[in-house]
Amino acid sequence: MKMRRIYDLADDQDLIAKVQHATLTTRDFGVVPEVALYGSEEWWRAIGDGRIPRRVIDGVISDVFTSGESNWPQFEIDSNGSKTVWTRFGNPQLYEVGKRITLAYVVQRPKKSWTGDLYQNEVLAIDVEA
Repeated sequence: MKMRRIYDLADDQDLIAKVQHATLTTRDFGVVPEVALYGSEEWWRAIGDGRIPRRVIDGVISDVFTSGESNWPQFEIDSNGSKTVWTRFGNPQLYEVGKRITLAYVVQRPKKSWTGDLYQNEVLAIDVEA
């Protein structure tokens, strides 16, 4: 089955700059740079050598929706019966129910938890069935 990359954090310089700015200039926003600053060359090296573990979910898009007052674009992955919800990065129109999907991510600690979770998932790349 042919997959195509629809999102790559390495190409999202705007998001990287915003997270770095928040991390370096606020107490409540951004992520704790435990190993390296988010999106920096050292951060990418740490992912490459395993100091920051890279995780992957393979599954099927089981739902596409918006949530909250701001209509945040989200989707659900069903991976062998385990369902997780993610932001639709990139072109939100490319997420279709029933298509195979592979999502790579890392787990980071936010400077302040707005949800009560001590850690949050940071998407690295998303590939969808072509």
